[in-house]
Amino acid sequence: MKAVAMMTVFLIIFSSAVLARHRSDHPLSAEDWEVVMQRVVLLERTGLMPTLLPVIMRNRDALQLSDEQVNAFREWRKNNYTNMVNIMNKIIEKMMQFRVDALSPDIPDARLLASQSEIHDLQRQLLEIKLSCRDLVMTTFTDDQWENFAFVVADNPRLASLMQEVNK
Repeated sequence: MKAVAMMTVFLIIFSSAVLARHRSDHPLSAEDWEVVMQRVVLLERTGLMPTLLPVIMRNRDALQLSDEQVNAFREWRKNNYTNMVNIMNKIIEKMMQFRVDALSPDIPDARLLASQSEIHDLQRQLLEIKLSCRDLVMTTFTDDQWENFAFVVADNPRLASLMQEVNK
């Protein structure tokens, strides 16, 4: 039981350290995007859909994005950032709590199943937000930008392998 208590304390400290907070309604700075990317990485392995916008915005010059595209992506970010981060934080918290609960003999199976269902609902909400970003990318990217994107992600094994599959 002591080990479970210690794990709980560790997870609470860890989860509080990874919660993303945005300090204003203004467009995100490069530093803010780095913080977001750190949080995204935590969920990337558990999600089905890769997160594209941070990669796109960080490489906007190499992708040769037009001013209209940059403005559209910033507007999307402004409209969706807070909700997306709140959902991501809830997922992280619930996943950590699930792991703690899974080791507790006092937690019934029904509670674990309910917790998993809550996590899946949140993941679906997050996916819906990501799909709205995907739609924006799909409708605005040119063929040249897709080629540039494949080049930009060549150093990212996961995205590079996905791009190779798309281009087959």
